[in-house]
Amino acid sequence: MFHQHFNTIGSTQVYLKDNLDKLKINENDILISCSEQTEGIGRRGNVWDTYPNSLAMSFTLKPNIVTTLTPLEIGLMAISYFHKKFNSSLFLKWPNDILTKDGRKCGGILCQYIDNNTVIVGLGANLGKINSPVTDSMYKHGLGNIHPDLELKNFDQERISKELYQEFLENRYHDVSSLVNDFNKHCFHLNMDVFIHESGKDYIGVFKGIGKNGEAIVEIDSTIRSFLSSSLTILN
Repeated sequence: MFHQHFNTIGSTQVYLKDNLDKLKINENDILISCSEQTEGIGRRGNVWDTYPNSLAMSFTLKPNIVTTLTPLEIGLMAISYFHKKFNSSLFLKWPNDILTKDGRKCGGILCQYIDNNTVIVGLGANLGKINSPVTDSMYKHGLGNIHPDLELKNFDQERISKELYQEFLENRYHDVSSLVNDFNKHCFHLNMDVFIHESGKDYIGVFKGIGKNGEAIVEIDSTIRSFLSSSLTILN
């Protein structure tokens, strides 16, 4: 493993992608982490806000045997690590969000496919208390954190990033059915009403889980439909 940690950086993901060829000369497993990220990137070109007490890291990983399952697999490994590390009970929102037990967003995953052997993964997570003028209304499901009592002095972003990456390298899913079952088990919005936007069209239905390719299975007017690349909002 090659691990480079910055005190401050614009985007760990941009840095890793721009320097990938050079960094991969001697090592395939590359981790870029930071204490502060100023220009984080979210899904669909959105900005990922970074606060004190947060984690921001990007790394290389071999895609899952089913490429489209990769972000879901990473989500499962991440919540497993956070449970072991902080005793936090976390859940997943399809396709790439980490939620607290009350449904607030505390983390996100972004995957960029490079080739058959490499995906660049960006992971951001709010580890502890957030002291910011930001309000919940700026987020669809509210803003949460991994551990509400965790203070900045209690963790080291460099060390935790390395531990988390090691978890990803050592605890991969090799069985698709196990991954699908575990995601459905840890899905926050299973059997809940959801809003799906795909290819310029809007749909409302009941989320029934994921399929073998990571697609969302949604029941709409008694008809089962599948969505592979969409945005999803949980309806209260």
